[in-house]
Amino acid sequence: MIKPLTESRRTRYTRQAMQDALIDLMRERPLAAITVKALCERADVNRSTFYAHYGSVEELLRDIEDQTMDWVRAALDQLLQQSDATDIEQGIVHICRYIASNRNHLQILMSSKADARFQQQLLELIYSQRAVLDQLQAYAADTAEATMRMRFAVSGSIGLLQYWLATGLEASPESVAHTIFTMAMPPHGAVGTRSS
Repeated sequence: MIKPLTESRRTRYTRQAMQDALIDLMRERPLAAITVKALCERADVNRSTFYAHYGSVEELLRDIEDQTMDWVRAALDQLLQQSDATDIEQGIVHICRYIASNRNHLQILMSSKADARFQQQLLELIYSQRAVLDQLQAYAADTAEATMRMRFAVSGSIGLLQYWLATGLEASPESVAHTIFTMAMPPHGAVGTRSS
């Protein structure tokens, strides 16, 4: 089981080394082919150290995923508190900068090499945010249209982020954030302009 957050700098360093080693190994082979022995060799830790922190390689991956999801939840909560368009775009910039800073892990987590369950959880987390639907409701004729707009905006944004990660983050975080913002958010003045 994962230990509480009251851990030493050395413990955090050891966990980070094991997380980095797992991500490196996942670039080379499927998760099912990664052994604790190979992971320990890559992380330069012994097996007893590994088992002091994790019960299995899969548990280590879940820890990486959980940490990422915790960050996404907090960033999403902060983003959804914004009402001004400039603040919303800056919130998306903040998320894109996080992705750029954590590219090694996220390139794997958001790719076909990782557990598709994580990507599905990410989508479901965003879809479950009632505030996203409420914001889009003002630009839609009804709840069904608002739901379709939300699904399109979220899936498109995730697809763009996956493409950005897969192509080595060639564009700047600010450029990607601006594209997401302009493609996902209805333009000003769109309220009530829908023809019937």
